[in-house]
Amino acid sequence: MLAFRLTGLPDSRLSLYLYCVGTQEEKVQFRPDGFPVYQLFLLRSGKGEFKVPGEGAWTVSAGELFVMEPGVAHEYIPHSKTYGELGYIGIGGEAAGAVLRSTGLLPMGPRNLSEFEQFWSRVTDIWYSLDHGMTEMWNSSTIIYQLILDMSRFILPLNDETEEREARSGSLTRSERESESANEAFTRAVSLMHTHYQDDLLLKHVAEAVGYSVQHLNRLFHQRHGVTGHQYMQRLRLQKASEWLDKHPRASVREAAETVGMEVNYFIRMYKREFGETPGKEIKHRIQLKMERDSTGPVDHLYEV
Repeated sequence: MLAFRLTGLPDSRLSLYLYCVGTQEEKVQFRPDGFPVYQLFLLRSGKGEFKVPGEGAWTVSAGELFVMEPGVAHEYIPHSKTYGELGYIGIGGEAAGAVLRSTGLLPMGPRNLSEFEQFWSRVTDIWYSLDHGMTEMWNSSTIIYQLILDMSRFILPLNDETEEREARSGSLTRSERESESANEAFTRAVSLMHTHYQDDLLLKHVAEAVGYSVQHLNRLFHQRHGVTGHQYMQRLRLQKASEWLDKHPRASVREAAETVGMEVNYFIRMYKREFGETPGKEIKHRIQLKMERDSTGPVDHLYEV
């Protein structure tokens, strides 16, 4: 077994850092005040139960990973007197919770970790690297972040017991979770479009950024707006161009097209399809209205492009 090891005082600039690491014989643990940082437990052999007052209980079996949140009172009770091996890594930092959630290691619940022995070896390697003087916090922060990312690729869904416990406690159903995930992805997709409508942004890159295929993202746009994602983005750019022309009535069509990242001839064609007239005619109309308001006389000329 590898003794409990603490690392040095973390650099205040680190948003994710290694706090402790070790392995031990599976035994009863009781922490009424919780632990100061997130803990990743890996059960190599044996079987036991994590109990969290007010939250519930989870059975953890060999080959599974369990993440405990900081400051949460908990107790671990082995199911057998033939204790197995339990490894642990303590992770701190402002970004720790967000990273663990985004990678699927939270919320609390046992995760079956395929290639378990690979990760057990990496935990022991981290311990020995500390023993051999690898205490530089920036290096260990990188190692821990990569470990979390790799774990996220090898975890399987929550086991049946955890899903039943969540259902009993009023958690979202599977379909509700999927719907919530789709809502979040769609909201992020729309936000990206509104943020980057001036850039050379393709729908396939939006889809990649929110973790969906183009086909799936298009289905979401059809459900909510009755158009494809590309059509939504195109309409957004045309609307933004129209708003820009309101503020710059003497601008050229080329300037308007470039402002929203569209090729000028395509912009003219799509603008007419969307608003019923070319941007050049609309610019002329707006200039005439402004001159009438300002009583400055008729428009002498207009450059279409």
